[in-house]
Amino acid sequence: MPRFIVGGRELDLTKEEVVRRMRGVRPEPIREHVVEISGIEFPPKQVLEQVTGWNRRSYTTMEANRVLTRLGLPSRRAARGPEGNEDLGNGIPVTFDRRLSAVEAALSVAQEAIASLRDRVNKLETRT
Repeated sequence: MPRFIVGGRELDLTKEEVVRRMRGVRPEPIREHVVEISGIEFPPKQVLEQVTGWNRRSYTTMEANRVLTRLGLPSRRAARGPEGNEDLGNGIPVTFDRRLSAVEAALSVAQEAIASLRDRVNKLETRT
C-alpha cells in the first residue's frame, strides 16, 4: 500500500479505496484543478477530504494532486472553452465576475495554506 506524507501526516491509501469512497459523492464546483474518478470530475481537495476525513485547510491542492496522481488517477487543470476562455470544467464561459470570484477563492486558499504552514512550523519549533 502506498504511503504518503500530507500536511505533515502519514497517509496509507490505494486507488481502489479512493474510488470506493467517492462512489455516490456529488462533485463540488471545479475551480482550477480536476481529478477524474470513474468518469466524474472532482476538485482534488474535495477527494482527499472525503477519503481521509481531514480538513482540506490542513493540506494544499498540490499535495492532494500529488497523492491522487501517484495513485494513478488522472489529474489536470480545468478545461478551456472553445475561444480559449476558461470554463472551469462545467462548460460555462468565465465572465469578469467569475474570474474575480476565482481569484478571491484562490486568495482564500493561499491564506489557509499559509496559516497551515505557520501552524506546522510552530509545532516543529516547539519540539526542539
